[in-house]
Amino acid sequence: MTRLLLHHPASSVLLTGLGERFHPGLLPVVPNVQAGRDVRGSLRGAGRAITLTQWAREALQEAGWRPLRPGEREAFFRNALSGLSLDYLGPLMDRPGTLTRLSKLVGELLRDHLDPAAVQAVAADARQRDVATVYAAYVRRAQAERRFDLPGTEFFASRLPSLRPRAAAVHGFVYFDASQVAFLGRALAGGSLVTLPLERGVPALRRTEETFQALQGAGFQPQAITGLPSRNGDRLVQAYLTRAPVPGGVTKAEFAEIEAEVRACLGQVRAWLAQGSRPEQVAIVVRHEATYLPTLADVAREYALPLVSGLQVPLLETPLGGAVQAWVDAHTRSWIYGAVQRLLTLPLLRLPFDALRQARRLRPACPPGLEAWGDLGWLALPPETSWRAGIGVLQRLITEFGVGDRCKQDPALNVALRILVDRLAAEARRDEGCSREELLGLVTHVLRTATVPTLLGRSGVRVATPLAALGRRFDHVWVLGLSDGLFPVRPGDDPLLDSAVRAAWRDAGVQVPDVTSLATVQEAQFLGSVAGAGLDIVLSRPRRDAGGRELRASPYWLRLGVAPEPAALPLPYGSEAERALAAALGGELSRAVRERQATELARAGGLVGAYQGQLTEGIDVNARRWSPSQLHAVGACRFRWFTQKLLGLEEGVDPEADEDRRVTGTLLHAALEGALQGWQPGDAPEVLAERAEAALHRSERELRRLGTLRPGPLWPTQFEEVRRTALKALRSDAFLPPGWQPLFREELREFTLEVGSHVFQFRGIVDRVDETPDGLTVTDYKTGSYISQVVQGGVMNLEVQLPLYLHATGAVSGRYLSVEGGKVLKQAGRAAEGGRSKYDWNEHQAQVQAFLGELGDALAAGNVAPSPDTRREACTYCGVRAVCRVAGGAVEVSA
Repeated sequence: MTRLLLHHPASSVLLTGLGERFHPGLLPVVPNVQAGRDVRGSLRGAGRAITLTQWAREALQEAGWRPLRPGEREAFFRNALSGLSLDYLGPLMDRPGTLTRLSKLVGELLRDHLDPAAVQAVAADARQRDVATVYAAYVRRAQAERRFDLPGTEFFASRLPSLRPRAAAVHGFVYFDASQVAFLGRALAGGSLVTLPLERGVPALRRTEETFQALQGAGFQPQAITGLPSRNGDRLVQAYLTRAPVPGGVTKAEFAEIEAEVRACLGQVRAWLAQGSRPEQVAIVVRHEATYLPTLADVAREYALPLVSGLQVPLLETPLGGAVQAWVDAHTRSWIYGAVQRLLTLPLLRLPFDALRQARRLRPACPPGLEAWGDLGWLALPPETSWRAGIGVLQRLITEFGVGDRCKQDPALNVALRILVDRLAAEARRDEGCSREELLGLVTHVLRTATVPTLLGRSGVRVATPLAALGRRFDHVWVLGLSDGLFPVRPGDDPLLDSAVRAAWRDAGVQVPDVTSLATVQEAQFLGSVAGAGLDIVLSRPRRDAGGRELRASPYWLRLGVAPEPAALPLPYGSEAERALAAALGGELSRAVRERQATELARAGGLVGAYQGQLTEGIDVNARRWSPSQLHAVGACRFRWFTQKLLGLEEGVDPEADEDRRVTGTLLHAALEGALQGWQPGDAPEVLAERAEAALHRSERELRRLGTLRPGPLWPTQFEEVRRTALKALRSDAFLPPGWQPLFREELREFTLEVGSHVFQFRGIVDRVDETPDGLTVTDYKTGSYISQVVQGGVMNLEVQLPLYLHATGAVSGRYLSVEGGKVLKQAGRAAEGGRSKYDWNEHQAQVQAFLGELGDALAAGNVAPSPDTRREACTYCGVRAVCRVAGGAVEVSA
């Protein structure tokens, strides 16, 4: 009996013609498992339906071949290539992407059904010869060990010496690759039927016509089926191929961005379901999964809409994969504080202590290692371990940190954990030793290669790729992303087998599809995915991608021409939040929303009021102990002082940064303070320098012990710069002028200052007090040239620290000394008056008194509203900007 090749551009007509010729002795063969259910429902007496790959796999297993498990694929490929002498690829084999690229290329050559000897015969240069050598080595090892992987299933099955032919009905495919044609040529017995949705001479179906010709060459007899399409999907395909007007039941819609497109899609899906359609009869077709799946999953969760999909994502992209990768990263980064914090504060993990509180407690020292976090040393792998012991540590992490318990409530997490455990189980049974790097490499490989279903569920609306939609029958289909670069995805040349090489091989008789042929595969799949729609079809595209870049319309979109816009009927809201947003955009605001709007506007304007920095109870300045640094903070902005000092909000600390400016200042202060320890008149500069260096080293050791100093690789050079800066300051004329005698160094002073009804209690450390010819003088060291000031009249220009220290010590003058500059920055007191200076000590004291009085009144009234200067200098390095509502313009600073 002959084998018939039925062809017609409409799948519904093909299925009718197939049904007229089908009998129970034919085996239904379909592109995917779901298509088998639909085809069996249309064919009388059809039994079990299988996919073409399943048929080839069964044939191989009957012949004694075994499939490669996911965990074996890379090892098998690497072993197949071991010992090869490669000229071009040899130096590149250690690069991470080389094996992946070669594996994909070998898969393509297998699907093209190329004989290794023929490829080696046409290889012209070192690069081509290396590709041919790799391909031949893989095929040779697979045949020797009788192992096969998914890309080579039909290739090896078509070469079996004894392949038992069977009569079958093959339906739902839009094209076959060369290996599938070769397998069908041997596996299909007489009386078999194959259908192809073909319109002869149409460029859009180039790959389908190539398949048609290949099947004819394999002995199949073509037979044209006549009839008119009965489904809207087939009518759309006919309009696409003939450039006819778009039929009814098909709409096209453009959206500003991807989220709006997805929301409209799922809103329409809810409407279809509300009209009585079953979820299984609705399909969402998406080509660019990475762009659409996260948004689809999030919006579907918000809408409480069941979605199912066979699409897979790497285990690394799941919460479980992220936690395991954080554990791997902590090893590779030597358990620095940032890596440990990231691992232990992941939301997925439930530790026996409050990890966030512990992280805050350890800052700003940010000590490295696990010791500071508790009894967690077991998390770190030793340099030498075994496969079983190393994976046991990972299993203990999953068990003790609550991941296993959460699987009971989270099916997706349960599936991801099961896949991870299964992939690592084979290695866990091995008792031989391995290095830490080998084990971490295995875990990383599993995270990147193992995949998990994106959307889990027993039943629901199907989210499918075009390949997964082939042969299916749906009532409603929505195709997302018909913008250039999303659907179709732009094909590109393989760097190891570019267009010029492919053309040369074709001329020599080795047929390898070029980029144009590969592009028509996507077009054929697009037509096949919409052909299964019985009623409504919606084609949509975003005008911009997630990054805001403008997207051009897809060639498929343009070819279809003008189509009706979606009906303007209101769709049901997917959630209450969406309903409220739509109402707000329409100007319908509830009372609660209006109140919140007013609050936000007041916050943005920095106005004083409820929840904008106005406390219900005042702050008594008399009951607090103030330091000059705290006074500078509240004087620069009361809100920043309130959030940091009273609410305990910490400034952001980069745990991976090297030592900060404060460490340098501490070391310089220690050096200068140590230089004057035990000072006697007549001490030589060498003696001062020796004391300074000794104090500098003591301070460095103490900072290391406390964890405040986290030296990086350049620390020896940085420390040398600090040492030279300190010695340079000691040699400057401003450090210890003639006639000056140090009296006190780093002395703690406590004192009070009464301002009106407020009594401020101060506590601060005076860097140095000297007996000078002009009287007692206070010296305050500054690392650079910056002097902290407070706001006066909207401008940050009032210095308050020196007047307070003069009051505390009874000194007559004070100065700021720059250590790095070795010069006096600013003076206060009687010594600063005279000459060309307009400075007036009495006026300075009066300004300080006025500032303290205004501050006391504001805090007593509970006013801690943002009060920066008009130039916003206080906002430049503010650590609490994320919770501050100062926008622009003047800020109310009065009580």
